[in-house]
Amino acid sequence: MVEDPTVGRDTEDTSPRGPLGWCGAGLCLGGAALAFAPEVPWWAALSAAGTGLLMVAAGRRRMRARPWRRSLPPAAAGLVLALVAGFGVRALTLSLMVDHTVAATVPGTAPPVPARAAEVAWSWTPPGDGAVVDVLPGTLGPVVVLDDGVVALDGTTGGELWRYRLRGADARASVHGGGTRVHVAHGDPDDPGRTGALAWVELDTARGATVEAFTTPPPPDGADARVLAAGPGTLVYSWQEGDGPPRISARDTSGFREAWSFTVPERPGRVCGPRREWDADNTLRTPDVFLVAYACAPRDSPSGASSMGPADTPATHLTGVVTALDPRDGGERWTRELPGLGDFPALRTGGPAADPEARPAVVAGPLAGGGAPAALDPRDGSHAVRITDESWTDGRSVLVGADTSGAVVAETAADRVLFHRVDPAGEIVETAALPGDEVSEHGPGPAVGLPGAVAVPSGGDRAGAGEGSGAPALWSVPFDGDPRLLVLDPPDGARPEPPGPDAGDHRAVAVPGALVTVVRGADTVRLYGLVA
Repeated sequence: MVEDPTVGRDTEDTSPRGPLGWCGAGLCLGGAALAFAPEVPWWAALSAAGTGLLMVAAGRRRMRARPWRRSLPPAAAGLVLALVAGFGVRALTLSLMVDHTVAATVPGTAPPVPARAAEVAWSWTPPGDGAVVDVLPGTLGPVVVLDDGVVALDGTTGGELWRYRLRGADARASVHGGGTRVHVAHGDPDDPGRTGALAWVELDTARGATVEAFTTPPPPDGADARVLAAGPGTLVYSWQEGDGPPRISARDTSGFREAWSFTVPERPGRVCGPRREWDADNTLRTPDVFLVAYACAPRDSPSGASSMGPADTPATHLTGVVTALDPRDGGERWTRELPGLGDFPALRTGGPAADPEARPAVVAGPLAGGGAPAALDPRDGSHAVRITDESWTDGRSVLVGADTSGAVVAETAADRVLFHRVDPAGEIVETAALPGDEVSEHGPGPAVGLPGAVAVPSGGDRAGAGEGSGAPALWSVPFDGDPRLLVLDPPDGARPEPPGPDAGDHRAVAVPGALVTVVRGADTVRLYGLVA
């Protein structure tokens, strides 16, 4: 008998085609794993699996499983080769898709919010085709949220500090931690049709450096999940499964496990819950606590015990409730009942603190009713400022801002708008006035409280001014002087569209270093930084 030279004593096959086939099997296994890995292009997984199948086909007649020392090494080599190549392609693809810069140096201390708006120091237009979604306070100035990422600016100069933008893709961003951190999602985390994993990155708002990068899977079948807020190591969701009650679910970013959850507790003799679901109106993330707001009605109210909604429960039967949760474990810090709201409560921040020793308050106001809002200290839920119902009964008063040292209240009189600064006891300590004939025919825009003044955006035609006076402007109304009008050049030379500050074309936000106004023109958006 003639001995086949390709057959050995132990292996039964020493031909190179045997190891080639096992290496192909490892490539196939690696390609299958890459198909489920987030952010790996589909063609990378298909290429690895396809190459592996060709190698298996070429060596299948010589493949022998035993002994393992002959088959496992080439199979392992193929698996490792597929994974290294696939994740290398993923890293290259992400680096080409993401435009990320980091500030080399930043100031050691953050600039303060200006005491008033006296002049325009800078202007900024978003680069490329980026659409401005929001402007939020960061560590050193505004964090401009675009539809494809974020750009951080120096509040004093308007210069770009850093950016994180996706080329040709949508992004969602939210700022937390008192403006020190921003989370950016590579896509829409609330898309109900999402079936794949979603990439996230957490950035430091001072330099733009990456704090954490992670992925989140799609919600399980039957679950309605929407992101409410982000925090260190967690994402907080509005979560509802089937016909179950809506709850808040905090998920850790390392494995998407539920870190804690909150469901409105049962209260004897009352039915309690959010108006419909948990959303941006009834939840708020502060640097130290996560706040939830809901309402309670007596079980024997005309609405019965089955539904919580303004259409079912008269406003006079509702008691607002605000609860502060520990963002680390969901434990209750405090709960405050607000019987005078006459509606479901809505939450917002009180704006920048007017006093360096004060802390921003949390404002809990009626969602759609006319009751007086409450300014709460987020540390313990106590009333930071005493606010009575009297001036709110006729709809003439608006709470501009509040902190633990007092508040600013706007009151519309017959011929002017009065801005009162009140102390924690609710007593007026000083007043500034804006003549009524200088206010836009659309009414004053959403005012912003500063340490020494009130800023009032204005757009469209001002009352008493001629046609063509539609350039956006801002009134700086100091407490120790006369009002001053600052006219801003509209972007692309066009009037704001649509006219009127209430249409959302012109608003302002106080950030470290400047008061930033956002003006929308016919084809573009421009930001202006005003300083003292």
